[in-house]
Amino acid sequence: MDRLDEISLSKIATVLNKQTIVHTDSNSMWERILSNSGQSQLYYEFSRFLNPYSYNNNWKNYNRHFEEFFSAINSILKIIYSKGKNIEEFSLFIGSIIEEVRVENIFEDNIGDVIYEKCRHYDLSGFFGESSDDECIKLIKEESREDFQTLLKSLHVLNFDITYSKGGLKLIPFTEQSNQVSRNPSLLDEWLNKNYPSIAEMYQEAINNYSSGESVSCISNCRNIITGLFSHFKDNGSKSWIRGLQKLSTDTNIENVKVANNIMQGSANKNIPFETDNEFNYPRFKLFYQLYSLTSDLGSHSTEAPKIDGVLCPENTTMNDALLCLRMTEDILIWVIERLKQYEQN
Repeated sequence: MDRLDEISLSKIATVLNKQTIVHTDSNSMWERILSNSGQSQLYYEFSRFLNPYSYNNNWKNYNRHFEEFFSAINSILKIIYSKGKNIEEFSLFIGSIIEEVRVENIFEDNIGDVIYEKCRHYDLSGFFGESSDDECIKLIKEESREDFQTLLKSLHVLNFDITYSKGGLKLIPFTEQSNQVSRNPSLLDEWLNKNYPSIAEMYQEAINNYSSGESVSCISNCRNIITGLFSHFKDNGSKSWIRGLQKLSTDTNIENVKVANNIMQGSANKNIPFETDNEFNYPRFKLFYQLYSLTSDLGSHSTEAPKIDGVLCPENTTMNDALLCLRMTEDILIWVIERLKQYEQN
């Protein structure tokens, strides 16, 4: 199977090939994008596939090589990305593409009706002219056409996001948690495949579900990643994954807690003769367990809900929730990678 980032690059190329978000309406467009990002050499290498027209004196004709646009742009993306080793140049290139996107092209034709229903603006230009940047990006992320959503999710996988500022779209990065371990999904996947292949499959499935817009399935995958990963560190014969979490956690005094469940129940400090009002809080253990609870409530248990006056009141799981859970799960993977460097030495 292709690397996860390579799949995302292919999806970006597919969106660009559709010519819905970014219209290649002249032979100068991709020369401009590539030159602005310092990749003019790639333009000269692939120009015959990037230019929609050929010229014979004053006659403008359709360029049949333009039919290979997808293959060309996909190759360019892979060359610049260089398997995640060339992020700075890749960021410049994608940023140049995003700056070419006209806001009106990212919405379906009925966007006028949508914004009138939402906020009584009569047209798109009026909304963007009078609304804050936060309100604009909210509308973009909620109401943009499917192609733009695919582009956005693919960029998320590659640790980029899009925002709206000063009248246009801008590329922004997700922050890295660790200077030692990149949040690059392919590197995390590589580590999991080497050490925990079944968890690697679950991680790939989580990203694929996110890319496909399956929020509940993505979050359910995250829950299984958490429980599956920590299960590898529990004692022989132990039934619960949280014993593995307890053994990996670096919280003060956690190794002396006889029953891990007592931490969340609030009884782990029972019978300890504290001389001050301060007690052991076990913050790392509680944080990881709370993420497990979140992924349970919004994922596999999302259809379970309280009932009031005969009506079930379930949580509404969104793609924003899925991204939150996926990113936090990746943070746990990074934390475990760093933790095991000391754990294995003890």
